[in-house]
Amino acid sequence: MEEYLAFAKSLAEESAEIARKYFSFEIDSTWKEDDTPLTKADTEINDLVIRRISERYPEHSVYGEEGSSKKENSKYIWVCDPIDGTMAFSCGLPIFVFSIALVDLSNGLPILGLVNDPIMRNMYWAYKDGGAYRNGKRISVLHNNDFKNTYLNTGASGRAVGFSNLPLIKTLSEKKCAVMKYPSFIYGGIQVANGKYVGAVFYAKPGHDVAALKIITEEAGGKVTDLNGNERRYHEDGLGCIVSNGILHKEILDIVQSGKLAG
Repeated sequence: MEEYLAFAKSLAEESAEIARKYFSFEIDSTWKEDDTPLTKADTEINDLVIRRISERYPEHSVYGEEGSSKKENSKYIWVCDPIDGTMAFSCGLPIFVFSIALVDLSNGLPILGLVNDPIMRNMYWAYKDGGAYRNGKRISVLHNNDFKNTYLNTGASGRAVGFSNLPLIKTLSEKKCAVMKYPSFIYGGIQVANGKYVGAVFYAKPGHDVAALKIITEEAGGKVTDLNGNERRYHEDGLGCIVSNGILHKEILDIVQSGKLAG
């Protein structure tokens, strides 16, 4: 695992150089078929990840947001979001991260995860049974047992997965929890493991947005499930994600479930 971690860190450093090279208010972007922006940095980093993994671990598969490389009989797959927060990145706003996880294809669960903020130079990582770290310092979730004077991160409206996020925002606001939304879910979601937020709720399907958060949060003492409170596979689409400090997971789950749409 230390070898895999060192490799993931080197990928993160290379990707950070690319991101910083392109990052500015003048960056050009195009629009994808799903109506989300795409920049040269997204594709260049994604291509880099595929190339480096093919060179170092030719038997491993890669699932990237902007391109994948699937190998027959792979035991592991690297799940990567080259720039989570492209909307912010394309506007010259420093609210984006690089994310990568190594997922065991036998059960779809990550055994290693890394999230890197190339602007603030904060790198988070964890591997199975090894603890969670930010820049080499051990991190842990908050141990709050109520929502008062806390933060929670959320994402899109949720209709794509059959939920509305309005009950979550309303109920937690009544409980004096500040619900925040970033153009990068991982940017806010990693703050659960970092001990700043008590939870984060992802109302979308892709695995590349949550794979690294799964292992890092749980190694920091938290809990991660899908929106129904079940386990999911992280190298493919699934039913969103609830990230929590563990203590408040059931309460967040109940609120999320209250927003389930009919039909």
